[in-house]
Amino acid sequence: MQTRVVKVDPYEPRDDLLIACAQALRAGALVAFPTETVYGLGANALMPGAIAKVFEAKGRPQDNPLIVHVSRIESVAPLVREISATASRLMETFWPGPLTLLFPRSDLVPSIVTAGLPTVAVRMPDHPVAHRLIDLSGVPVAAPSANISGSPSPTTFEAAFSDLDGKVDFIVDGGPAGIGVESTVLDISGPIPVVLRPGGLSVEDLSQVLGEIRVVTQIPAGAPPSPGMKYKHYAPKAAVLLASGTPEDQRRAVVLQALKALISGKKVAVLASAENAPGYSRLAQSYPGSFFALELGSRSDLAPVAARLFSSLRYADQLGADLILAESFPEAGLGLAIQNRLHRASGGRKTPPAKDATLNLLMVCSGNTCRSPMAEAIMRKMWDASAIAARVWSRGTSAAPGLPASPEAVTVMSSQGLDLGGHRSALVTEADLVEADLVVTMTAAHKRALLDLFPVHRAKVRTLDEVSLGAAGGDVSDPIGRGQQDYERTAEVLARGLSVLARTLSGLLE
Repeated sequence: MQTRVVKVDPYEPRDDLLIACAQALRAGALVAFPTETVYGLGANALMPGAIAKVFEAKGRPQDNPLIVHVSRIESVAPLVREISATASRLMETFWPGPLTLLFPRSDLVPSIVTAGLPTVAVRMPDHPVAHRLIDLSGVPVAAPSANISGSPSPTTFEAAFSDLDGKVDFIVDGGPAGIGVESTVLDISGPIPVVLRPGGLSVEDLSQVLGEIRVVTQIPAGAPPSPGMKYKHYAPKAAVLLASGTPEDQRRAVVLQALKALISGKKVAVLASAENAPGYSRLAQSYPGSFFALELGSRSDLAPVAARLFSSLRYADQLGADLILAESFPEAGLGLAIQNRLHRASGGRKTPPAKDATLNLLMVCSGNTCRSPMAEAIMRKMWDASAIAARVWSRGTSAAPGLPASPEAVTVMSSQGLDLGGHRSALVTEADLVEADLVVTMTAAHKRALLDLFPVHRAKVRTLDEVSLGAAGGDVSDPIGRGQQDYERTAEVLARGLSVLARTLSGLLE
């Protein structure tokens, strides 16, 4: 199918440009168009065959109901069995706008639109292009978001075109959507109105008209009564983790999680608040081309955050991010919808809380009786002052298990107040490499040995000289059999290199 693009002025759309799209809608074709929330994929709501094409184009499960869009309040009556006084008050107050209401459906509405449910979801969009297109078509228009099912909703023509080119008849380019998250879906059938999907109209605004309102927090069993409830929604290709806690806690948790991923060779994008965005600059400087901080907006003004959310998720995919780390935002006003979309995008997966966050550092030499246990002890002492906990341990590439640290190493460490008396050697295993966030080898030969054994973990293995930016002066030579003074010199080299590593890591985590 060849998709035709029609570009219109979003503020004064011309009928002569929209008429072909309107006629196509009435005849059963598919037309994507902008609304004030997101771009929608429209079809004649009274034609089951047209609606079936919507599900096919999106790859959308047919038990996920659609929202019917109208351009006039009088268009609602034929679609429903009853319009309550509450519904009338809400339509008069909030329509056109980002509010979808559930009504008992009439026989005029095909069951495929409602996924067989006895209710139909209806709204009147507040966008000149959407409003005029529906009016010109002369039919109610069923329109889910104009994206491949499950991916972030499109808020720009470019995003809708990327997903639907070749799958729909027309796409109307009317500029970016304004609000950026879908409409609020409200069920007013019971004694207490229920928000089934938070969206562009806040619960606070609804409460001023309705009083008490309940918000659904758990997905109901069976067919979802509203779009955006049962299935995974708003998810980019990259994995998404959501941070929680205070803004400072979120920043620290995000930085640590990002650092772990970056060390492993992954690309990371952060969806950041304006308040925390500057705190990610060191990571961006240290990992150019692999770390991206995408600023959404301020926690005190959530309208820009909502408007940029879906486009930022899509942009993170375009950057090739393997991991997206998203900050949380206050759940008042638009924040409830923002958090709902972030929770759905992440599938409920969160970063570990900052207080529980741990950096895992593995030191490796040959026999695990002198250099790596000394490095382990020195690094632990250096890291004690950090606010982020670290687990530091050591292994050997050719260690005989269970041997104590060499007497010379014990003596040198004891003079620095460090105890190696309980150390026992161990052979490095793949489990060690899996658990470690960073593996520091004493020599290039140790690094090659690990890469030969465990090539999948290549990105996280570094020599001490590499991570200390040359401060170690090359390989840390083996002091075994060369006397106490060589052990002391080895300890000095280790301290010099590890102090650079500690400063670098702690600087990134500040």
